[in-house]
Amino acid sequence: MFIVFIDIRRVMGKYFITNKGDRTLSTIIKNILPHKTSSLDFLVGYFYFSGIEELYENLADKNMRILVGLEMESELQSLTHDFNLFVNKKRSSRQDIRSENYEAIVKLFNETDYFESKKQQEAFKIYFNKIKNGTLEIRKTKEPSHAKMYIFSYKEEFTEFGETPGSVITGSSNLTYSGLRGQNEIDVRFQDKAEYKEAKEIFEKLWESAIVLADKDHINEFENNVIKHVWYEKIYPPYLLYLRVLYEYFKIDTSKRIRTPHDITKGRFYNLKYQEDAVRMGIDTINKHNGVIISDVVGLGKSIIASAIAYNLNLRTIIIAPPHLVPQWEDYRTEFDLKANVFSRGVLSKALEFYYDKIRKDEQWLIIVDEAHNYRNEFTQDYDTLKKLCVGNKVMLLTATPFNNQPSDIYSMIKLFQIPTKSTLQTVDNLGQKFRELITSYKTLKKQNKDDKINKSELQLAIDSIASQIRVIISPLIIRRSRIDLAGIPDYKKDLEKQGIKFSIVKPPELLDYDLGDLKDLYLYTLQRISHQDDDEKIGNNESIDFYDYLDTDDIKDEILGKDEFKAARYKPVMYVLPEHEDKVKKKVETAGFDYNLFKGTQRNLAKFMRTLLVRRFESSQKAFMVSLTNMLDNCKNIVAWAEKRGTVPVFKKGQLPDIEALYDSTNDDISETTDRELENAIERLEARGMFEIKVEYLNSDFFKDLNSDIELLQDLKDKWSKVTHDPKLDTFIDILTEQLDKDPERKIVVFSQYADTVNYLGKKLENKDLPVFYYTAAGATKTNKETIKVNFDAGIEESRQSNEYKVLIATDAISEGYNLHRAGTIFNYDIPYNPTRVIQRIGRINRINKKMFDELYIFNYFPTDIGEAETHTKKISTLKMNMIHAIMGEDTKVLTSEEELRSYFKEEYERMQGESEQKSWDTDYRANLNQLIGSDEMKEALKLPLRTKTRRKTENELPEGVLIFAKKGNDYVFKFASDKDNATDIPPQDAFKLLECGDSEKGYKVSDDFEELYNTAKKALFREDNNNDTDKMRREALDKIRIIIQTKACDTEYLEDLKTVIEYDAISGYAIRSINRLKPKEYHLLPEIISKDYINKALLTYDNINQGVETLILAEEIENI
Repeated sequence: MFIVFIDIRRVMGKYFITNKGDRTLSTIIKNILPHKTSSLDFLVGYFYFSGIEELYENLADKNMRILVGLEMESELQSLTHDFNLFVNKKRSSRQDIRSENYEAIVKLFNETDYFESKKQQEAFKIYFNKIKNGTLEIRKTKEPSHAKMYIFSYKEEFTEFGETPGSVITGSSNLTYSGLRGQNEIDVRFQDKAEYKEAKEIFEKLWESAIVLADKDHINEFENNVIKHVWYEKIYPPYLLYLRVLYEYFKIDTSKRIRTPHDITKGRFYNLKYQEDAVRMGIDTINKHNGVIISDVVGLGKSIIASAIAYNLNLRTIIIAPPHLVPQWEDYRTEFDLKANVFSRGVLSKALEFYYDKIRKDEQWLIIVDEAHNYRNEFTQDYDTLKKLCVGNKVMLLTATPFNNQPSDIYSMIKLFQIPTKSTLQTVDNLGQKFRELITSYKTLKKQNKDDKINKSELQLAIDSIASQIRVIISPLIIRRSRIDLAGIPDYKKDLEKQGIKFSIVKPPELLDYDLGDLKDLYLYTLQRISHQDDDEKIGNNESIDFYDYLDTDDIKDEILGKDEFKAARYKPVMYVLPEHEDKVKKKVETAGFDYNLFKGTQRNLAKFMRTLLVRRFESSQKAFMVSLTNMLDNCKNIVAWAEKRGTVPVFKKGQLPDIEALYDSTNDDISETTDRELENAIERLEARGMFEIKVEYLNSDFFKDLNSDIELLQDLKDKWSKVTHDPKLDTFIDILTEQLDKDPERKIVVFSQYADTVNYLGKKLENKDLPVFYYTAAGATKTNKETIKVNFDAGIEESRQSNEYKVLIATDAISEGYNLHRAGTIFNYDIPYNPTRVIQRIGRINRINKKMFDELYIFNYFPTDIGEAETHTKKISTLKMNMIHAIMGEDTKVLTSEEELRSYFKEEYERMQGESEQKSWDTDYRANLNQLIGSDEMKEALKLPLRTKTRRKTENELPEGVLIFAKKGNDYVFKFASDKDNATDIPPQDAFKLLECGDSEKGYKVSDDFEELYNTAKKALFREDNNNDTDKMRREALDKIRIIIQTKACDTEYLEDLKTVIEYDAISGYAIRSINRLKPKEYHLLPEIISKDYINKALLTYDNINQGVETLILAEEIENI
């Protein structure tokens, strides 16, 4: 190692340079350079371009040699993750050392902000031109050297006849901005001839043996290895930028070997390209984000894809599935040889116990959750249990409807594998803060809608905006394709055609009518009493209970019902509490551990639900209606008897009820549709319940008045319908089925009802008519019945096993998942299909990927009609039918006035849902484009674009003007757009691609003078970190409670401090937070039973292990309209 020693005893004080005040090294050099100096020889430990930038204005006409002792651009170590210092990696080859220098400069250009400003680019321009014209040479000392020495050789006229040939400055300063002026240094300047000559001799000796880094003789090498690979002074066509983004955003990594469903099961399943890609994407997403949401539309094999992912991950696995899908998952577990255990969602606690019993230290499991939308409420005990199961593990959620939920629902699902305050998702700066804002916005919209302060179009626009923002945030987590997508991507289409797989065309629903005949008056009489027709009602029958709706309001009012209407009073006694006793009841409710407002809200909505349920059961079948009438009547009478005997009214302590509509929508049809006891059984599968009593004197007398009115009404209807001896709906349906089977005997039929009572009733009646019918409910989910359905309705099994014993299958939605029924080509909805999603799921049973049996598939909806009224008012919907539809379908149908409008409504609703389900994804055309361009010369050129490529596009398409940047932030690709210097926003990828998409003939232009300011604004937004971890009210209360418990020393202090941290990270469920807030002082010691130390440790470890990655700016495009 070379170190320069100079005797400083002869140095006078005035020659010291300290970088203080105006005595900076930069100032001294600038005073020397302009007039006196002819050439410069610099020996430095480190050389940064910031040194050239500081001096560049005075260097253009100077001969300059720079000898680097240690390295160039050592600052890259902190700016690029894979830069290796010269000093840490010894190279013997001079070419290798020079190549590393080239690589360092390329990285400085392409991976840092260093040359982004005009000033820095001007400095590099001088640097590059000086190398080309031979006035700048740079070498690296053969051995490392820390010496710093600046030699200035004067022009002849300033040498005083050779006595002062130049100046020498030596000391601590490197050729960097910091060394020249930015930090305290000590340097000394010498002007004596002897010191100058000695310094020159030392320099020349080192120079002679040094390794060339850059000079005129190596300019071609410099250009090929540096200039060719950086964006400097290049203008690229916008088309290449579009192709580069296309590739980066949509490419699927196929470099790693995986086993496909076909491989794993030894040919039992097709070897489908789209499924293989989904498996690859799923594995990649889980590795990046700890979880994935598989959302392919019904019939494309979500369960098969999930099973293949599980096999390839090779982790111990727990599968949570609806009860009726447990047998299917047991089959997949065997067929895919998974290290898995399957649990019904009704026994989540057993799954957790199993996990705790089997888990080994530091072992990660995979948790698969089928129909994950059932866990969209984080304030339920089931969600809390599932959250405990998921923490620290990999998670796979399966749901066909990831976007058709409100923000809080989606947030809850994401939180099963994301910690909001330190999310792996980089599509949003702060996941928790952003979702809290979206939840608040959605809640505000609901209130504005309820109060008539927003019109329908404004509401839809606002909801679409929220949905768009959610899509941007969670896009890296979602794998979702439709049949249209598969047909639109060439690779998938060719693969399907090669294997002989084609899709059927699903025709929109058609309406079939039946004549009520002499039951018309009784039908209308019944409907008018059990349904509530209120034009001002804003909360639709299908609207779910949202916990957030009731947290901040005391204004929970009951409905105003007519004298002869069913009040469902038995289900909402809390709504009748007298004002003077409300505090007592509120205390009782809160003592039981429940939020009072929430309790009132759920009781009100439960009553509304039960009333709507009665209407739906009435429309379904006489049998289902009579069962409901009898059970509701008995329950109301029991309440009266209870009150007479005990002087109290029992209230079921449901706490945070699950979404009532979600409960009703459960495909497990053994859930109560009628009696409260059955309803309780369903709810208790989700959360432990109890019961408390309200004293009769606490209630308004209207409660018993309404209760007795309900009893009278129900008894009256029961008496009237008990006398009915015929069923026109059933009779007409038998005729329709017979005609259909005669007309097309090869087309089997599936008949769906929402109710097990209807299915059993209908099945027995059709059996008695000698029709080839098999009927099925969840209660009959035996292996024998499953095999019967398979051999009669599954076209995928060998023909030798197929049977024609049954041609009609009648079933509840228990069969709408997990069964292939594609030997059937027609579906009948025996009940009015109030939920179009159900129709989509049902059609998915006969529209399978593995074998097309029919070119067209048919759907029929079955409705009552009124011949007499239809004859006199041919264009008008009968009053009876309209009331029925309004009661079941809700607000949107009230605008319908004609039969044609009604038929169009169901067709349009189906097509809307089918469109949402089977619509072409926004990215399909882009993926198809990439599919065609992979390997093309244009794509090869695009992939050579240096990072931070910039261009300006002039377009006639009237696009938004500004600067768009495309970057990779951590594991995710993001787009930022700046339209002014003060603001840059995230934009959805579909919007970004609309801005980028262009033809290959478009010309690129040099960026404008406005570019730099907008570009810097967008970059700041990209590299910004939002660490605002403001907690919501409930979490603040929980943190306050923990601080109190710490003072009482009721639990281990270390445990409590860690728990406090986990709450701050937002890493526990809303249910757990609420449980903490309810704790009474005497219960503080029970806290570890609510949130275990093990859970806390796993949550903290997960947080600590999250690597949010680095930001890589890939390219930028300035958009200008002409």
